[in-house]
Amino acid sequence: MISMAEVKVSIVQDVLDNNVKLRRPPIGLNYAAYAVLTLPDGENGEHGLQVIGRSSNHKYLKQLLERFSGPSCTPDAQIKLWEELLPKVHNALALLDGALVLAGQGENVRAVFDVDMGGFFYNRVNSHSILFGATLDQSQINHGQCDREMKQMVTELQAVFTAHGA
Repeated sequence: MISMAEVKVSIVQDVLDNNVKLRRPPIGLNYAAYAVLTLPDGENGEHGLQVIGRSSNHKYLKQLLERFSGPSCTPDAQIKLWEELLPKVHNALALLDGALVLAGQGENVRAVFDVDMGGFFYNRVNSHSILFGATLDQSQINHGQCDREMKQMVTELQAVFTAHGA
């Protein structure tokens, strides 16, 4: 028998794949990951992240890498860099939240990092999970395509957790 947790992981993967890997034409996000917070460690009290779903469009990502970085960088190497960045972004935003809550408006729920080549997206889906996205295609940042894709995935994921319980 399949557990509810396995069903949720499968649905999360479908949401990611439908919005990144299977998107036609392959524009917008090159990578997305869904991660859940783990219990704080005893050393520094920071929550960890466990990625339970990820998706990428290797073919389109490879084209962008060849155009911008040359053939030496592979999609797998780029994805590894993004996956190493995810906990760093999460922890930096958690630190920033300490200052933001002093304004009386709560914690950060969304951040967009528009960098020289593309960008990164961080969205809190609910109190214990986040969605991280990345692209190398600056035009997709400039035209809002990645924003639309992230909002679509967050909406779909929130609907899953509303229907199936967090």
